[in-house]
Amino acid sequence: MFRKLSANHPLVYFFLAFITMAGLSYINFLPGVVNALAGSIGFSDAQAGQIVALNGYGGLLGSTVAIFLVRRIYWQSAIYTFLVVLAVTDIGTLWIETYSVMLGWRFLAGFFGGLCVGIGFSVLARLSNADRAFGTLLLIQFSLGSLVIYLLPALETLLSAYAVFYVMAGFALLSLMMMLFLPSLASERTPAKQSGLLSELNGNAVLLMLAITAFQIAASAIWTYVGRIGLGAGISADNVSLYIAITGLLGLLGAMLPVISGNRFGRLPWIVAGVALSSISALLLSVSPLTPLLYATSMTLLFFSWPAVQSYLLAVTADMDSTGRLSALAAVVSSVGLATGPLLASGLLDNGNFSIMLYACALVFLSCLFLLFKPVQAQERAKADVLPSHYQPNTKDPI
Repeated sequence: MFRKLSANHPLVYFFLAFITMAGLSYINFLPGVVNALAGSIGFSDAQAGQIVALNGYGGLLGSTVAIFLVRRIYWQSAIYTFLVVLAVTDIGTLWIETYSVMLGWRFLAGFFGGLCVGIGFSVLARLSNADRAFGTLLLIQFSLGSLVIYLLPALETLLSAYAVFYVMAGFALLSLMMMLFLPSLASERTPAKQSGLLSELNGNAVLLMLAITAFQIAASAIWTYVGRIGLGAGISADNVSLYIAITGLLGLLGAMLPVISGNRFGRLPWIVAGVALSSISALLLSVSPLTPLLYATSMTLLFFSWPAVQSYLLAVTADMDSTGRLSALAAVVSSVGLATGPLLASGLLDNGNFSIMLYACALVFLSCLFLLFKPVQAQERAKADVLPSHYQPNTKDPI
């Protein structure tokens, strides 16, 4: 009935990335979710933060379970089921008014969303071009995140304070439609030396997972409070929302970088540069007085670097293990970072002063360089060792 796309069709990359994003889409417009919960919906600021945190920990549990399901289930049937439940759960949020019930309900939504994300990561890792796959994922996340943040005030006026949950459910339903066009995508990537690669690079895999976690902790800590930082600097609420939306769109350039360049020039230089720019971003936000120009510049640096660094690190993860299990684990540790960042940031606030938190984020960014250097360098050397013969220099003497 529906014509299936070929495995290497560009729309396959787009559809799979969108479906993976939809599992925990709220992260892309997190400030809007918190504002809605703590605004017209009627919860306090603290309660809104706890609801979002439980949603994140539900996603963490779901992503963890997905690691053990990847090899035991047919991924398309599972995604169909989990997306339907996720859409129903998001819509059901509209009728929940009690704080304790909302906590459990959003944890449940996070669990099924995490299952979608974990399985989606494992399938993305099976595609022939991992850089394009994860670059497309980050491209979609940042573009839709900026768009939703910009449109939410109008949507709340048109629908209700729960408009953000309509958006989440809409993403899940749209993902179900995209699933109809996807092929089975059995694991076909079996590069030379791949069978024993994960066991040989076990230590490097651990370092890479730690690097992904650390980067997500620092980036999400800043992302959680970037609106409050702007307001604390005397920038109006409307301008803060506008700056976040615009700089988020500028961050699409960072998401496009892996899609365009892939691995042609190596990943390590791009990753190191991105982490350095992220650290500079945190330091710029700590400057006093924080002018609108500095505020917008720092967010541009972060939003440019964040998707580029993450997509490159996820591509390295995919190269380490073609089965997709390590990529599913990457989804878990990424969720750990996204859930821990806001918690860490809240503990470092000092009566509205964000300096200590921002300095800590800069240090965490720098620690990523030490964690990621060895595994990324080792993976690039491993790929160089398995280049086809016509790429190797001819060192034989003529006979």
